Amino acid sequence: MQTKRLRAQAVRDQVDQRIAKLEIAIRALKTHRNTVANTSPLPPEILSNIFTIVRTVIRVEFWWKPTWAQVAHVCRHWRAVALACPALWSDLMFFSRGPTFTEMMLQRSKNAPLTVKLYGYPSFDDILCKIASQTSRLRDVELRRATSTTPFDLSKILSSFESKAPILEKLVLKGPELYGKTGSDRYHTMPANFLQDGAPSLQHLDITQIAIHWDALPISTTLTHLQLENVVPENRPTRKSFSETLSKLLRLETMKLSAFLPHSGASQPKSLPVILPSLRTLELKDFAAELRQFFSMTRMPQEARVDVELSDVTLESESLESLFSALRASWTLPKDVLADAARNLAQPNILDLRVIDYMPRRKPRIMYWLNNHDLPPNFEFENPPANLIMSAPSVLEIDITLLFKVITGHLNTSSLRSLKISSNQVGLTKNVLELVKDLTKLDKIAIWKSHDALSEFLEILRDHALAFPSLRSIELYDIDFDEELTGYPDTAIRALAAALKSWKKFRPTIDRFAMTECINFVEEHWEVLRAALPKEVEMYWDESEYIVDPSEDEED
Repeated sequence: MQTKRLRAQAVRDQVDQRIAKLEIAIRALKTHRNTVANTSPLPPEILSNIFTIVRTVIRVEFWWKPTWAQVAHVCRHWRAVALACPALWSDLMFFSRGPTFTEMMLQRSKNAPLTVKLYGYPSFDDILCKIASQTSRLRDVELRRATSTTPFDLSKILSSFESKAPILEKLVLKGPELYGKTGSDRYHTMPANFLQDGAPSLQHLDITQIAIHWDALPISTTLTHLQLENVVPENRPTRKSFSETLSKLLRLETMKLSAFLPHSGASQPKSLPVILPSLRTLELKDFAAELRQFFSMTRMPQEARVDVELSDVTLESESLESLFSALRASWTLPKDVLADAARNLAQPNILDLRVIDYMPRRKPRIMYWLNNHDLPPNFEFENPPANLIMSAPSVLEIDITLLFKVITGHLNTSSLRSLKISSNQVGLTKNVLELVKDLTKLDKIAIWKSHDALSEFLEILRDHALAFPSLRSIELYDIDFDEELTGYPDTAIRALAAALKSWKKFRPTIDRFAMTECINFVEEHWEVLRAALPKEVEMYWDESEYIVDPSEDEED
């Protein structure tokens, strides 16, 4: 019996050995067969470029590795080429399963420049510190802490950086959301010696929701994009340090600063303004006094688009006048000295004006598209962006109205062609309509999301028979004709029809009337409006019928 078992085992061993030899032979045959495949003649460098393109195009990922990595599992040749291509593995990826695949990519990337983009996984502090310690290889770094419940230790990671990042081109750092939190433990602090020897190739610097000091930032003369948010009031830069740094940023195209302008405090000795010749986008959030000081010490091209958000709790006419005068003086960088005076004297013409309650915090924004610039194709788009945007967090409607009056007083409204109002600020809406009702070039008006704004517009039509002398197009969007939930939208519809019919008698210029996504509006209402306007008027309704039952709303 024992002898039979030994013989059977010997036979199995012989068969297994034979199978192994045949499998080796089959793999050799397959490898030989692959050498004559259509892709085999491609030089390794060409195949490497193809793999890199595949990685860029195919971003579908499993929960532990990306699908593009399968190029290393097609055949021996492809695998050898893939593993010998450091650039293929240099865009480091992070997966919820853990850092194993990231470690493998870091190893395979050898000495290739690294791209690191992470959005808040909590388990990667060690591998991130390891990556950060290879600072000389970093080219593109984006670290965004997603939420306070899924943190990574940003301060620890930043402390792992070496003193210099010679090839770093982009650096984006974002701490956790700060709303509703108090105390210094709510934010990370950037180490004082972070990249103290600089980042000479840096073009894009974006640091938000982190405590930072201006003098400790790795600001390079190569910068084209600068975005900074100051979360510690005491960390504002001095005027001297701020102006000296800005004067070196001749390539800067985009600058976004939040609460990071120098204090306006004591009077400063007069000095030559800092010129920002390449600036095209400027976004500032700060107090009126600090904003006025910034504009008084800088000069930027007229092509620059300016977005200013005031942080003041209340607004005063004198401070706003001073602020906007400084803005006008700054915003006229001439191509030659002789043109300077002429530009300062000429008021920019407003072509498109929009008043919008800014979401998500409903800050009213006043948006101006000026002359010599392209306009958005219709009211749905805000691209190209407005030349000037002004906003304020004040809930006092009188302050918002004052802001509008001051700004518009410095601009020429006579060329205004289109107006969009999407605001529940009744006083502001009334002032805007009063300002534009007699303009002879205004031919398009859009009222969005506010029945109050529509009511103010209809009141102008009823009380001023000669209002809007050139108006050709009226567009209503997302208007609720029963905002008060009275159950009687018919009243509002009849008021609209009566105003249109009365105004049309005196101003037969209108040739288009459109309504889309309106609420508590049905086909019977549309027929009423059609009867109020002549047949030659082009009328459009999207046939959307959305009715809100007052009783259902009360139950909710």
